[in-house]
Amino acid sequence: MSGTIKELADRLADARLRKDEADEIAKVYQGQYDEVEAELFDAMENAGMSSVRTERGLFRLNDLAWASIEDAERAREWAAAFMPELLTLNNQRLSKLVRDTLKGDAVVDGADDGTNLPPGVGFKTSRKVTWRRQ
Repeated sequence: MSGTIKELADRLADARLRKDEADEIAKVYQGQYDEVEAELFDAMENAGMSSVRTERGLFRLNDLAWASIEDAERAREWAAAFMPELLTLNNQRLSKLVRDTLKGDAVVDGADDGTNLPPGVGFKTSRKVTWRRQ
């Protein structure tokens, strides 16, 4: 192994260790933040306030809900009947198909000429080096 590649690998390992250490510290701060955020949210809600301005800025309640599918078949039937635009492609499976196609391991039926990808599908690449600690 060339010295330059070994040095780069060592530098990457050092950078990863520093990042992992910072991530652990960030988890502690995130927990503290989440706790205070929940306290402020409850206090404002109990006071009937949707926002408050202080010398540090404007704080607003943002009460959102996120859907979770509890019965996929029933949800799919409803979407097909009333909101077909909700029936989207599965990005993980589509990404695997694109990777396999780019490697030459898959042929896509009905693919665009020249790309061998499904019509309307492009791709982005990500170049990373992984490191497993011993």
